[in-house]
Order: sequence, then C-alpha cells, then structure tokens
Amino acid sequence: MPDQPQYSPRAEALMAALIAVAALGGAGWLGWYIGWPETFDPGDVDVVNPISAMIVGLLAAAVWFAVKATRLLLRHRAFGSAVLELDPPGHLRLGGAFSGRLKVQKPIAATAPYRLVLTCMDVHEVEAEGRLKTVNFPVWSDERSLPAERDATQGLEFRFTLPGLVGLDPVPSGIVPGLTQAYRATVHVPGMRQVVASNVPPVGRFWTLIVTAPTSGPGFRAEVVVPLAPPRHKGRLP
Repeated sequence: MPDQPQYSPRAEALMAALIAVAALGGAGWLGWYIGWPETFDPGDVDVVNPISAMIVGLLAAAVWFAVKATRLLLRHRAFGSAVLELDPPGHLRLGGAFSGRLKVQKPIAATAPYRLVLTCMDVHEVEAEGRLKTVNFPVWSDERSLPAERDATQGLEFRFTLPGLVGLDPVPSGIVPGLTQAYRATVHVPGMRQVVASNVPPVGRFWTLIVTAPTSGPGFRAEVVVPLAPPRHKGRLP
C-alpha cells in the first residue's frame, strides 16, 4: 500500500523560518557591503543606492516569513499533523468516485462547519520577462462541508464525484507534435484565482484537498496533494 499523504504545519513552518533567516542574512550582508543605513536617504534620490531598495525588500520578506512561521507553529501546537486515508483503490481516478477521510492528530473545536475543497491544478509554462516559468491554474474544483461537531481525530469524511475529463492530458516535455498555432490567455480578476484558456496542454497536473475550519484560536487548515492513479504503460509486455 502506498504511503498515506500527510500534512504537517511544522514542516511548512521550518521552511518559512529558513526563508526568513536567508532573507535577513542577505539584507545584513548587503547592508554591510554598501554601509547601509548611512547611505540610505529617502529625501535625496541622488544619494539612495538602488541596493537599498533590495535591502528593504529583503527585510520585509524576512518579517513576512517570520510571521508565517509563527502562525504555522501555533497551528501545529493546536492541531498537530493530519493524514489522508483514502478508500479503495487508494488513489484518484477520473470518472469515478473519490472518497476517504482526513484524520487530525488533535481535537478541533470548530466554531463553524468544516469546508473541504478538492481542486485540480494544471501546470503551464508561461513567458515572463523573457524567460519561462511555471504557473499553476485551477481547472476543476468541488466543495463539501461537514458539521462543526464532527470529531476530526476520527476522520473528516468526504466523497466527490469526479468528471471524466478536466482538459488536455499533460505533456511534460512541452512539445506537441502537429501543433501549428498555439494560444494561451490568462485572466486574473483581483481577489480571485488566475485562470487560463489555452490549446496547449499543461506540462503537469496535480490535485489538492484543502480542509479548513474557523476556531477561537488559530484557524485550522490542512492542504494535501492527492495521489493519482499510476500511468498505464503502452505496448506489449515481453
């Protein structure tokens, strides 16, 4: 049986803390290099070194990631980790049912119903500033809710009916034989997720299950990447 997907706020907190330390260290090194803040004078644009703006940005990033790490640690202390238990066949397969439960290590005193959102994310390569980068776009999503009284340590059950198709199958190489004209349009409305319309297949695809619930303390949130059905091998067996 494959390993059960898990979510640990502590692991995310460690990563956020490392980024905060790296950003703070980078700001400190740049400040020592140019003699900052003595060389920083916002009232005189001729005196301001462009690196000063980079230092300010790094300091802001360090504070942001430090706050994020603190929140994640509080969440881990309150709820612990979570594990995703899937019903047979133990993975997601299009056109069928997807069910299971998310078990949380510690009890949750939710003040409102649990929200469970299953989302399919397509990974596209887009050009930005003269180079390619990967961007994730949601292409399908469904939502369930559970009463706040549900015991999360026994499992938050879910059952989704999956579509038979969510778009073009991913092509990891990004090379599509016979495609003579490609188009890709992205739309990003403030406050909403960015969406994409394209005749070019994605280079990757993954599914996430996000479970949230408000509490009197740090809100509960767990995000798990769902295991997919193994690819079918083409051709004859020797």
